[in-house]
Amino acid sequence: MMLLHEVDKPGSNVDEYVDNLDAILAHKMEIISMLRNRLAHFKENLKIEELLSKKFYEARAELVDVFDLTGDDILSKNDDIQLLDNLPSQN
Repeated sequence: MMLLHEVDKPGSNVDEYVDNLDAILAHKMEIISMLRNRLAHFKENLKIEELLSKKFYEARAELVDVFDLTGDDILSKNDDIQLLDNLPSQN
């Protein structure tokens, strides 16, 4: 805005205004380009994280299936207590 205010003054150099405005716009475009590159990199990292997370949960599901960690064959807490009660006392 300061550039625009300066160019409105009588006798101001319009060519200088145009050059300065062009430099400011070029700088802003450079900043936007850098930000877009960082955003693209972040987006790629999100994709990688999503794939790793998916692989982790697939591997976890395979382990659950292999060891049948959700099946009825697993002792419940009550079964554990009963097993402890059946142990001979060590008096």
